[in-house]
Formats: sequence, C-alpha cells, structure tokens
Amino acid sequence: MEQPFVLPETAAVLAGIAEQGGPHLADLSATDMRAVYLQMGALFDVQPEEGVRWTDIDGPSCKLRAYFPGAAAAGPVVLYMHGGGWVIGDLETHHPVCSTIAALTGCRVVAVDYRMGPEAPFPASHDDCIAAAEFVLGSPAELEAPVTGLATAGDSAGGNLAFHVAAMLGADKVKAQLLVYPWLDCTAPDRGSYKAFGEGFILDAKLLARFAADYLPADGDATSPAASPLLHPLPAALPPAVILTAGLDPLRDQGRAMAGRMAEAGMEVHFMEAKGLIHGLATMRAAFPTADRILRRAIGVFADLVSG
Repeated sequence: MEQPFVLPETAAVLAGIAEQGGPHLADLSATDMRAVYLQMGALFDVQPEEGVRWTDIDGPSCKLRAYFPGAAAAGPVVLYMHGGGWVIGDLETHHPVCSTIAALTGCRVVAVDYRMGPEAPFPASHDDCIAAAEFVLGSPAELEAPVTGLATAGDSAGGNLAFHVAAMLGADKVKAQLLVYPWLDCTAPDRGSYKAFGEGFILDAKLLARFAADYLPADGDATSPAASPLLHPLPAALPPAVILTAGLDPLRDQGRAMAGRMAEAGMEVHFMEAKGLIHGLATMRAAFPTADRILRRAIGVFADLVSG
C-alpha cells in the first residue's frame, strides 16, 4: 500500500503531539474538549492581522464578532462559521483566520458564535447561522455602513454551515462561498479518505463520531440535507464556490466530491488541495507555513468572487 505524502512540518507536529500522550480528545467532556482546542490555537496559530479592528455585537440568537479591515463602507459582508464539529470552537479559536479574511478581501467579516451540542443539538447551529445571515443582510447599525450582499465562509463543520446558508438563501443574496475542508456527510462512510486517514492525523473517525453523537443525536439527523448535503441533490441557485481540502484529512474526499458535483452542474467552482497537510490547517498556521500560503491563495480567489 502506497504511503501518503506527509510534509516535514506536518510530521513534526504529529510526532510532538504523539509524544505528549494523554487521553483521546473524544474521551473528554465537551467543556474539556473546548479548553484543549483553545490551547491548541495558542500553540499552533498565528496572531491576528495588523490593521484589522473588531468588536463583539449581540445577534438575534447568539453573539457575533464583526471585523473591519478599514473604515466601513457600503459593500458585501463575509459571514464566517467556525469549525469544531458543532461541539467545540468559538470566536477566539478562529479569531486569526477571520482577521485574515477581512484583510485579504477588504470586506467586513462577521463571525458567528452559534449554539453547539450537546447542550443545543441539531438544528441549533444551523438555525443560528441562518438568523445571523438575515440579521447581517438587514444592515444593522453595528456594521457602520450598508450591507449590499453576503458571502459565506467556514471550515470543517463551519464549512457545512457556510454551504447551508448559501443553499438556503441562494445566489440572489449570497455572492460566493469559501468551504475549507467541509464536513458534508455525517454518516461515517467506511471508504476512501475517511478510512485511510481515520487514525493518526488529529481529527480521526473516533472524534468525528463523538461530534456527530453530541450534535446529531436523533434518528435521521445525520442523514438530513442540512447535516449531510452530499447525500442529497445539489440545491438550485448556489453561488460560486472555493473549496480547499487537506491531503491527509478523513474529510478530504467529501470536499473533492462536492467540487466535482458543482462542476458537473455547471457552477463556477475553484478547487484546491493542500497536499501533505492535515485537517485544521486554517487554525494551525504558525506550525504550518505551507498552510498559511495555501489558505491565503484560496482567500484571494474567494475575494475575486466576492468583488465580482
């Protein structure tokens, strides 16, 4: 069996984590998992972009954080949904990446601190993101200038949420979507990258199963169009997309499949894959210089779609 390509920077991080040992993340309480995830960001992520200011605001159902790359002016806003399996992650874990998107697109960015499982199971996260999108489109005073349209972005479970908002609102309201290693099939397929990288690459099959159990506890939740859009027909009137996958990610094939489906439907889709890197690259850029370059390239293409 051919061995996967692993960048030296990836191998070093994986070896360091393995040496530390400790319990599996999936065996911790949700509270402890969240604390560990926040600590990982402090260890592995970059600092926020200079020149980008931010402020926390009250949304209709959850807290939001607005980023301004300069003086506010009328234009589109990027709505960002953080990753973490709908169980972990928050405004702090994805603070640097949101500032990077604001700096590179020149757009205001609004990050959504949506409710999560197990305290708030499906469809709480999805509902909060739709509510946040409608709130932003209403040009709230906190955004300091009129909102002329929306673009969606997110990583992992946040990529799922970004796709969901784009699918529900359609291309008339959403100009573009940026999906970073999106989770698009929650049924744990026993094949392809899900099986090949199911152990040993931080995000693994056990952790994905824990996330699904916490957020999708009811029968049918995991196979619903919102949780697993890859199992259903492609919605009509989707906006153009940029999809970035990681080569050593159990979710890699899901992003590949969605990009292929969009292309077959005649959509504009830009697909990029970060060879030799793992799931989580967007929030581990201090440890993965290659990831920083690739993510910035993806955001640049996304910026072109948003401004077009």
